[in-house]
Amino acid sequence: MTIKTEQKSPQFYSSVLNSIADPLIVIKEGFTLDYVNNAASDVSGDHQLGQKCYEVLHGREVPCDPCPCLTVFETGKPFRSIRKSASNGSGIQEEIRAYPVFGGDGKVSHAIEIMHRMTPSSSIDQNNRIFLKEKTATETSQPAINKEETHFCGMIGRSKKMRALFQMIRLVAPSAATALIYGESGTGKERVAQAIHQMSPRRDRPFVAIDCGALPEALLESELFGHVKGAFTGAFSNKTGLFEEAAGGTLFLDEISDTSLVFQSKLLRALQEGEIRPVGGNCKIKVNIRLIAATNRSLKEGITKKTFREDLYYRLAVMPIMIPPLRGRLDDIPLLVEHFIEKYTTENGKGPMFLSKEASELLLRMPWKGNVRELENVIERGVLVSQQSEISLESLLIEEEVTSLGYSSSASLFSSTQEALSKVERARIIESLQECKGNKSMAARALGISRASFYNKLKRYQISASI
Repeated sequence: MTIKTEQKSPQFYSSVLNSIADPLIVIKEGFTLDYVNNAASDVSGDHQLGQKCYEVLHGREVPCDPCPCLTVFETGKPFRSIRKSASNGSGIQEEIRAYPVFGGDGKVSHAIEIMHRMTPSSSIDQNNRIFLKEKTATETSQPAINKEETHFCGMIGRSKKMRALFQMIRLVAPSAATALIYGESGTGKERVAQAIHQMSPRRDRPFVAIDCGALPEALLESELFGHVKGAFTGAFSNKTGLFEEAAGGTLFLDEISDTSLVFQSKLLRALQEGEIRPVGGNCKIKVNIRLIAATNRSLKEGITKKTFREDLYYRLAVMPIMIPPLRGRLDDIPLLVEHFIEKYTTENGKGPMFLSKEASELLLRMPWKGNVRELENVIERGVLVSQQSEISLESLLIEEEVTSLGYSSSASLFSSTQEALSKVERARIIESLQECKGNKSMAARALGISRASFYNKLKRYQISASI
């Protein structure tokens, strides 16, 4: 059945938006203001459409940290954050929500941002979101840090090491110098590169990234420099390289240590001369890009082993940036856990969740060889498996670490996984019975299993037939 709706005028929709009491703005890609409702005008005073939102609304020279609209453009998903007000004792918080608007091509064309001031009574109950039941001595001795200081260009951290990293990015970003990012796998090297680009004068131009270790030498050269028709078998047409695609912007080369000496020589020449030669071509092309490289291994060790060119190293390491591993910044784990729980409960339509005391303690003792990426995977797993608001230690499914760190556990990882899946299956059977008003045949069909199998599961899980 198709429901016909009356076509409304632009003035009607403008009236609807202006009736919203909270400040609402619409932003195009590049942080350009496209619409401001009356409430936002009252907050910002005279506004000028077409200007940068951070300049008009916040009096800033660079985008806000974090920027909800930038996250929406990057992910295509709604974004929500809560920022505490200045420390004036009022306890008021500002909730910011951003939503994507998709164009006819299926890509995000605009972002809607709504700002809502929250009184203490309407803010989130922090007792339900607490990470540890008791604060450590370190936490109690530290001054309060608001969200603006812990969230920076999509990164999260309150430790001294992360705040030093944020400050380094601020210092490096305005220049055009090449930067070399050091960090273990999973620490977020590309995220740091994106932050440098976002804070730089090149923010309105492309950010192009490539994993150098994922491609063979010949293909990597073609991807970066491009090629001409007939340069090699399969080159049926001219191809523009990533150097040209990133014109005026930033080119990020991840895992630069995995490249060959031959490729390193060609890259060095391109950086020194500011021009490239497509594979199979005779003409050179001028390029204007900022290069950021990253590695999870020591390039100086590569120089010693003759696997990395020393001259290229000094060309890249004009601005070296170190990302600390997660095990070296344990103060950040509670913030990251809260962020990932909120992210995956929202994505999966679940209510507020929090970690049990045992799970919280374990996360602070784990070695985190996979860094933030590993922590995110663990939290996502816990959110998906747990059927309660409290995420238990067993729901994290990290038996190996539990045993090695001295926690008692009676079941193997396989058994823990099966137990968790059984809980999910039992809950789904009960839900199906309730939806089918106790009709077992209909419930079995809804679950896609035979009636005999359905009855066996009722018996195994001790589910009452009277549901």
